[in-house]
Amino acid sequence: MDVKLVAKIIGKVGLYGFIGFVATFSLYMFNGENKLIYYVVRPLLNKHYDSQVRDKRIV
Repeated sequence: MDVKLVAKIIGKVGLYGFIGFVATFSLYMFNGENKLIYYVVRPLLNKHYDSQVRDKRIV
């Protein structure tokens, strides 16, 4: 393989890795995963479980 091709591939992988690191670090620092769960996932789960029919008989 050509040295330039290997350097180009390593450079692109490094750049994508750095961009991925910055994105995940920003998500962590701004507590984004918990905000996503609280504002998006939790209301969907509440809507789903609140609409279920309850059987209130004591067996």
